Amino acid sequence: MKRCFVCGKEDKLTDGKCKECYLKESFQFSIPGRIKVPYCKSCNSYYTNRWKNLDNKLSFIDEVLKNNISSSREIKFVSEFSKDNKDIQAIVDFLDEGNIYKVKITIRPFYDDSLFDMEASSEILLSGEQCQRCSRFYGGYYEAILQIRNDEKKIELERANDIMKIVDKFTDKLILKDRMAFISRIEELKEGIDIYMGSLSAARKIGNCLIKKFNGSMGESHKLMGIDRDSGKKIYRTTVTVRLKNRAQRYAYYKNHLYLLDIAGDNFKLTSLEGGNILSIKAKEFERELKKENMKVIEKDILETVDISVTEVTPERYQMMKLSGDYETFYVLRDEVRLKRELKVGDNLKGAIINNRIVIMEQESII
Repeated sequence: MKRCFVCGKEDKLTDGKCKECYLKESFQFSIPGRIKVPYCKSCNSYYTNRWKNLDNKLSFIDEVLKNNISSSREIKFVSEFSKDNKDIQAIVDFLDEGNIYKVKITIRPFYDDSLFDMEASSEILLSGEQCQRCSRFYGGYYEAILQIRNDEKKIELERANDIMKIVDKFTDKLILKDRMAFISRIEELKEGIDIYMGSLSAARKIGNCLIKKFNGSMGESHKLMGIDRDSGKKIYRTTVTVRLKNRAQRYAYYKNHLYLLDIAGDNFKLTSLEGGNILSIKAKEFERELKKENMKVIEKDILETVDISVTEVTPERYQMMKLSGDYETFYVLRDEVRLKRELKVGDNLKGAIINNRIVIMEQESII
């Protein structure tokens, strides 16, 4: 044993001092008896260096204590004391009394000796205050308007529902990192949907997501609204306009079938223009089939169609005639006609000419 150079006592020394002298001269610790923390009840968030969600109470208390403890040595907060950890350790116990947390701190300066454990107590008061985000949200604040429009005609109810499902899902993800990515209001207009958002960045990201899902284009316009009193900076409102392609503007030719191409959530929805059956393909598989050239996407204005009429029916095939041009007749095997009904002489149909073959559809299915 060596002697403490302060009191002369023989002991295991820390920085040349016995444990009593070390605690008196080298380790000072204090914490306020009450700590006020701004707390927004509306969104269950608290403020330290920034506003954060109060999801985990113990993590919240540890953070507040670390920010308010005054100590000459670094203290490690642990769930239980360990002799393998040579740091100064501390365990926190607390009692939740609504907006007050009564906290007890047990500090172990010497990892291998509990005789010198120290205790301190404090109260953490959640002080009611509305955060900037909620203040702006309830005040109807918005930084951007996300305008969603459809080419040529209004957005149908089914597509509008699909759009809003995507918007809601994506907003929930964005708001975890950007607290201003909230929707302050939604307006359903004859020409489309206007979504007022607290974050321009979020509006842009959602717009890009919709374009990826539905195909289309995006543009922006800016309007000067005034001058910020505090910073003196100009305040702009940005309108992000997303113009989506029409539901019936694209077709998919896949495995010798012709489909109407649409989006359903994260999948591509293919509705047969021959038998009406629906095929759902995940986005990654859809892209893979395109790259392999197993699938062909055809725009509406490129799809070549022809009106036809059934002129003869046999057990093996149909004889049909084009109702324009050279009025050519041709034969189609019955197995290649995938309609849900038997054809008879005089039936008028529509065909799509793809890869030098005619895909037979109902007259109204392509309109």
